[in-house]
Amino acid sequence: EQTEDLNTTFLKTLEDVAQEQEMLRIQEREMLRSELDVNPQGDNYERIENLNSEPFDFLNATIMKALSGSAEEHRMIDESLDEAHRLREANRIEMLGAEDNYDYLPNETLKEIEECMIEMTVGSYNVTRWLVYDIDFNVTNLMLAATKHNPKAPIIYEHWFPQLQVYKRYQYARDKDFGFTWEDVQNADMKELELYYKGFGYPEIPKKRPGETGIISLSELDEDEMRMGRFASWIQEVYNPEWDRKDFDDDKMKNSDNVFSDEFQMPQHPDLPTYEDAHEDIRNWKGEIRELHEGELTEEQEQYRDTVGKEHEYTVIQDEEFDKEFRGHLIIACTDDDKDLEIAEKITLGCEKEFGKQVYVETRVLEDATEEDYVFEVWLESYNIDLLHSKKRATIGYKGKEWDGKKECDDEEVDRIIKEVGYLISDLSRYSYRLDM
Repeated sequence: EQTEDLNTTFLKTLEDVAQEQEMLRIQEREMLRSELDVNPQGDNYERIENLNSEPFDFLNATIMKALSGSAEEHRMIDESLDEAHRLREANRIEMLGAEDNYDYLPNETLKEIEECMIEMTVGSYNVTRWLVYDIDFNVTNLMLAATKHNPKAPIIYEHWFPQLQVYKRYQYARDKDFGFTWEDVQNADMKELELYYKGFGYPEIPKKRPGETGIISLSELDEDEMRMGRFASWIQEVYNPEWDRKDFDDDKMKNSDNVFSDEFQMPQHPDLPTYEDAHEDIRNWKGEIRELHEGELTEEQEQYRDTVGKEHEYTVIQDEEFDKEFRGHLIIACTDDDKDLEIAEKITLGCEKEFGKQVYVETRVLEDATEEDYVFEVWLESYNIDLLHSKKRATIGYKGKEWDGKKECDDEEVDRIIKEVGYLISDLSRYSYRLDM
């Protein structure tokens, strides 16, 4: 009895395959005949004559032979049916050529396809045959099954969702405003999605390649990566490549490029936003925060707001004595360690006492610098730019004309720096010549 039931199932499967293949032959024959009405001498005449010789007749002999019931013969039947199914699906997609005539479809279906293509407005591929191919599938289930197959990066085709927006049979999806749940995803029929992909040659449901998913993984930076990140940030802060485009010896140099001119303007950094853009962004951000909290902000909310951007207002004071006396800008770059800040203060007070408003001293605290970075650099920007102390170069054993001095900046080194500044801002240095040997 079991063998008889099995044989009946095989015969029924063969009958289904034959009926579906016959329907496909009829459809193709009608399309080809329509073409022959226009072009009687075309190549399709021979194709019509050969339509009855499609590669499915070999199943009859195979199945009839297998009815004896051996395991090997049943395996042959399974393989034959799989091959027939693959050929049948491949034949379906081949028949849906981009230039085929789809007049055999109901008018309502053709109208829906046309409305769907209008809804898409822009497409990266010819969707006509895809929409015809999708007629035999439940697109809602295809989308849910694709999400079930790969929840993080499902393959959702561009022509699927417009069908849900237009087709009458997907009214239920529009009624619920496409509010599908994860339960709907879990209940999706994966077999239909497998059949969908088999129709155009995929042995299994594909997944996106890692580079196509847009998914990134976050991991903590190691010490070297953090150090390089801090260095890159510091370079962006202190170095403006636009300065390299200025020729300070050019007679045509504008006052806006001259640091000693009242009309001086800092060149715009190519990697930083303009002042106007930054000011507008911060103003808009503050407006969004005020609307969100509808009232006065707490201290914690203000701190969060200021993490995005903060404005500082300065009062510009025109000091005529400073403008007249100024001869140089001394920069001290160091870590935020208390010892470094104490040394910087000694240099600042010493210069203030010795030179008054002739020298402007600025301490630049590099918050990201660590003790192991060996950062304590002092240089003067005056008639020339001169390096006066470098803990970094002394630590690495740098031997060069710019710096080969002490590593630590003790009291003796502080006195030497102040004395050196006094000479470099003097008229003797200004009108002297330096010979590089």
